[in-house]
Amino acid sequence: MDTDVIFPNMTSTLQITGCHFGRKSPGWVYPKHHHHLYEVLYCQSGEGRMQIGTDEILLGSGDWLFIRAGARHQMENACACTNESTGEIEPMDHSCFSFFNIHFDIDDSGMRKTLSQREYRLIPHNQAASTELPAYVTRIELEMQHSLSSNSAVIQKDSAIRLTLTSVQKMALQAYILLIIQEIILLQSEEAEHIPDVIPEATMHKADTAHRIEEQLQTMISSEGSITQMAEKLNLSRSQCTKIFKEIYGISPRQYVTEKKLKHAKQLLVSTNKTIEDIADELGYHSVSHFSRQFRRGTGLSPNQFRPRPMT
Repeated sequence: MDTDVIFPNMTSTLQITGCHFGRKSPGWVYPKHHHHLYEVLYCQSGEGRMQIGTDEILLGSGDWLFIRAGARHQMENACACTNESTGEIEPMDHSCFSFFNIHFDIDDSGMRKTLSQREYRLIPHNQAASTELPAYVTRIELEMQHSLSSNSAVIQKDSAIRLTLTSVQKMALQAYILLIIQEIILLQSEEAEHIPDVIPEATMHKADTAHRIEEQLQTMISSEGSITQMAEKLNLSRSQCTKIFKEIYGISPRQYVTEKKLKHAKQLLVSTNKTIEDIADELGYHSVSHFSRQFRRGTGLSPNQFRPRPMT
């Protein structure tokens, strides 16, 4: 008997911003800030000090740190130029803080929910060593060295070296970063299995409310809709609705709807022959131009550019 084993159709977007290797001298500080992206920091050598909210985390060589989107944080070189025990000036290489840093966003709601469980997660070097995380950084370093040796790098006024990657190199970088994200999600999931099943009643109530909000948001995927009107149906203010939903899902209701619309649009463009006008109408956009603007904002491509071209 013939048998086919078929994987589910999958369409999701990974946004990578500010992916780089850094080397910072003593006294370097990146001031407190926050952003809508998730962040991964790997300490290659030296020591880094992170302040996240009211917590202070010291990173040593081989340590990893994952920071949830929206968390306020500050980063600095924790190494001193002077050795406190001898009073002598340390060599510059010893006192530099070297790291690998990724800022990313991903539109898969399941991944976002897992990644948003905690404000941050420290992965000590001994725990990271038992995963594939070090191997993936080594692969990315090799890609970097290959680009540097190909004379395609551009040195800018701020001493930053901007790499030019081929399509194949871009694909490899995205693959390694997805695998890094996978390792972090696996660690988050393993930790969740050891959390007691007793959940505070207040948290359960918020989760139930967030789930009811999500049910209402599903109806807005095919219409313009209003978050305020939806919140009123649930006897909530818009601010309450946003706060509760973001606490449970790690994303605002408006962002949730936008990403769901985008994901559905990509599926329709790839798997159907529907016109751009029909897809815009199905997703509740009041005009094709509005749909095209939103789609380009989310993917960097127009709907026509995203749609696969027929093979000739």
